[in-house]
Amino acid sequence: QPHSRPLYRMVFGLYNEAAPLGTERFVNFVQGSVGQFKGTLDGPSYRSSCFERLRPGVVAEGGRITGLDLTPFAGQLEYQYRSRLLPLRPVLEVNDLKHSQRGLLTRRILNAGPEFGVTLAAAPSLDGSWEVIGELQQGGELLHLIEELPFITGKSVEQPGSLAEQVFQAQKSVFSSLSKSVGDSRASDRTGQLLRRVEITNCGVIV
Repeated sequence: QPHSRPLYRMVFGLYNEAAPLGTERFVNFVQGSVGQFKGTLDGPSYRSSCFERLRPGVVAEGGRITGLDLTPFAGQLEYQYRSRLLPLRPVLEVNDLKHSQRGLLTRRILNAGPEFGVTLAAAPSLDGSWEVIGELQQGGELLHLIEELPFITGKSVEQPGSLAEQVFQAQKSVFSSLSKSVGDSRASDRTGQLLRRVEITNCGVIV
């Protein structure tokens, strides 16, 4: 079939008892019921998001939702969705669960947005700053495919210590500094960004 794309399915079991607040926020983004959209279910949802970043051997990151953006408001950055202000705050919750294996669903504790991660192996470096909220029950094949995709390394291909490598690092530093000074969005760190699209096109809660 022309232009067909492979479809895969992931199923996560959520740790409702160990992470009640973290799992509630995750489900809200699954259903589109976060904040003032609770009654309408037409808010920002993972059904219009993707996996976008890879930390090899650590975590695959995704969940950034199309149309949910940060915008300046009253001297600080707030989320906005479909031109409606959506004040989100970090879910400050921790538990005793460790990032001890592959396939754990996790989230940054201090991040107010919808982003999440799935561990690629035991990842003790995430303990303390990320909270485990569930585990992958189906979809291991897709996780394997994601970690095999090409991504931006942010590293020079030149020999370490060589003149060419030093020139690369100097140019990278100058470009980043100049971009930040003029507000160019390209100054953001793209290390780990996937070079292939992995879209989440539908999602829901299995009761």
